[in-house]
Amino acid sequence: MALVTGAASGIGHATVRRLARAGAHLVLADVNATGTAAVADSINDTYGEGRALAVPTDVTDETLVRRVFREAAVAYGGVDIVVNNAGLVTAQAVEDTTLAEWQRLHDVLSTGYFLVAREAVRLWQEQGSGGSLVFVGSKNALAAGTEIAAYSAAKAAELHLARCLAEESGPHGIRVNSVCPDAVIEGSELWSEDLRQERARNYGIKAEDLEAFYRDRTALKVNITPDDVAEAILFFALPQSAKTTGAVLTVDGGIRAAYVR
Repeated sequence: MALVTGAASGIGHATVRRLARAGAHLVLADVNATGTAAVADSINDTYGEGRALAVPTDVTDETLVRRVFREAAVAYGGVDIVVNNAGLVTAQAVEDTTLAEWQRLHDVLSTGYFLVAREAVRLWQEQGSGGSLVFVGSKNALAAGTEIAAYSAAKAAELHLARCLAEESGPHGIRVNSVCPDAVIEGSELWSEDLRQERARNYGIKAEDLEAFYRDRTALKVNITPDDVAEAILFFALPQSAKTTGAVLTVDGGIRAAYVR
């Protein structure tokens, strides 16, 4: 049984579909209640009633995070896999970054991931069964860039949180690993027109050339899709990675500055 945050679109949606194909029952958590319900309905239509449950959730709200875990336990008897994937992106020069914007990014990407991870660890300790916790990080957690400091710092905090949890929770049979993709534009609600325009301006290109720019800067000359990331998440979720924890798997086509050392 898998609980996925940020499940309404992009990487989260692709992960839900991939886990469903692998046989998982699912709890879908997202602040987008309508989108989450639509994804759950699609899974249930395809795989049978009861395979997916949508629970509107804001990961920055401690009460709502606790509720989604309670509902998962009641509906399916427990949780085996948690994918920490709620997302938010803004980009601006540091001198133009407001305290409110900095705090909003850290609320979702750092504190929100902590709240979800904490409830997962609590539940797995109570179950006594262990579990797999997968953080969806970012290339920006590993490689510095310009005009995206607030987002990158929040993602870096998230990445190190995952490593600390791997060390602390290992004796309980809990594995914690991270997947770090780069520039997943396809199907993502995060890539607004404003964000596209800002990143294109930062790189000195036209917005319509952004995907080609991201492709051409990789060693493999590829764009990254939600399905690519979902496959990496599946690896960490399932028993084939049973002896792996504290790891970082990049899904970025090869970005030299983000090679894990």
